[in-house]
Amino acid sequence: MATIGHNNLNAKLVLLGDMGAGKSSLVLRFVKGQFLEFQESTIGAAFFSQTLAVNDATVKFEIWDTAGQERYHSLAPMYYRGAAAAIIVYDITTTESFARAKKWVQELQKQGAY
Repeated sequence: MATIGHNNLNAKLVLLGDMGAGKSSLVLRFVKGQFLEFQESTIGAAFFSQTLAVNDATVKFEIWDTAGQERYHSLAPMYYRGAAAAIIVYDITTTESFARAKKWVQELQKQGAY
């Protein structure tokens, strides 16, 4: 959910997708400007924040990088509940990853999140 203060906006953002799809790499690049060739798998979820100036406002992104392993999928609703946006990440080299990305979209729609 996005909340607005005096020219300030807080926006919860969640990344969903398969293990190894690149969720953590995207977040690290956005938040720290880093790219790690080998990234450890996320356990549960990882939290990051990034603040940007947009026009005359300040936007603080509260970013949840969720684990992609199947055993953690049941935890996902806890992270995307109340989110202003969700980014579905998939591995462009496998059709299976893309098919599961579609399932994440369906899950979000089923939960009434988007």
